[in-house]
Amino acid sequence: MTKACILVKAVPVKGKKIVEEVSKISGVKKAFSAYGRADIVVLVEAKEYEEILKIVDKIHSLDGVRSTETLTEAW
Repeated sequence: MTKACILVKAVPVKGKKIVEEVSKISGVKKAFSAYGRADIVVLVEAKEYEEILKIVDKIHSLDGVRSTETLTEAW
């Protein structure tokens, strides 16, 4: 099992909608708004790293997402 934390920078007025949409993606365990360098934090779990990449692609395709940073579990 691979776990990751995806930090999302978003257009401010779109944050709530992005959290709602991200929460529907398979593999997403938790998504919430945050204060700091990221606007949204997404916690994910997948069997393989490639599945994490697919989740990141889906997040990037959402309207209002400016950028992401993916932090994968080291061990």
